[in-house]
Amino acid sequence: MALALELEDERDFLLEALPGTARRRRPWVPITLAALVLAAVLVFIAGNERQANTQFDQADHSVVQTRDRIAAAEAELTEVRNNLRFLRVQISVSEKALSDDTTLLQGVRAALAQAQTDASNKSSYIVSLKTCQGGVQQAVNALSVGDESHAVAALTAVSTACQSASTSSA
Repeated sequence: MALALELEDERDFLLEALPGTARRRRPWVPITLAALVLAAVLVFIAGNERQANTQFDQADHSVVQTRDRIAAAEAELTEVRNNLRFLRVQISVSEKALSDDTTLLQGVRAALAQAQTDASNKSSYIVSLKTCQGGVQQAVNALSVGDESHAVAALTAVSTACQSASTSSA
């Protein structure tokens, strides 16, 4: 406490030593300092506000660009979805056509197998018929010269072929 009293006395002493005009100007110093501090704070706040506005404008610009990109991506996605729907329809139609073609092909294969069987049977019939014809012709030739034993032998040799040909033709 003694120190505070000493400082106060010293201050009073210094104030008395100053000329009268200096003592009168002194009350304006705090007001001037306060005004300068207030001006500095206002300049700082204005700078901050300007920086905040600039950052907000940049953020707003980024948001607009992002929204544009999202809209473009959505448009592309819609186009891809439409293409996918179209492809699904095409696949469905193709699957139906493939199923129909498979059924038709199975019918054609069955008809081909039947035709091959018929061709094989007709080929066997023709072979049997030619063999039979050859034996009958030998028998006719043998009979024309009066050789009955060769005629019988020729007919006996082709009898199986002739029976096969007669049952195949029926």
